[in-house]
Amino acid sequence: MYAQTVYNAKKNTTAVRNVRANDFYQAIKRTENPQIIDIRTPQEYRQGHIKGAILTNFYDRLFAQNIANANLNTSKPIFVYCRSGNRSSHAIPIFQKLGFKHIIHLVYGINDWKASQLPLEN
Repeated sequence: MYAQTVYNAKKNTTAVRNVRANDFYQAIKRTENPQIIDIRTPQEYRQGHIKGAILTNFYDRLFAQNIANANLNTSKPIFVYCRSGNRSSHAIPIFQKLGFKHIIHLVYGINDWKASQLPLEN
């Protein structure tokens, strides 16, 4: 029984990488068809977002359902960010519960991206 429990725990593990902006950018560039999720508000998103990012507002009461319905591949890496890293760090357990296996988290958010002078879209 114990061996089965350990096996199941390992089988369901999620790799979470907390990275700074330059590493996040490089990982996106190395990934074919990256799944980038911006969990800020629509207003924040319009002020500038990472190219290709899908907006899914963390404050929406249907946040988890919206992620589940977004046609994302849970086996592929998912890139998650917010403004400062606070909301996205709270969202990581939701992504894990939804079955995402590899989460790359922009630990200081879009603030770090901007400070690193990386490209944004409006």
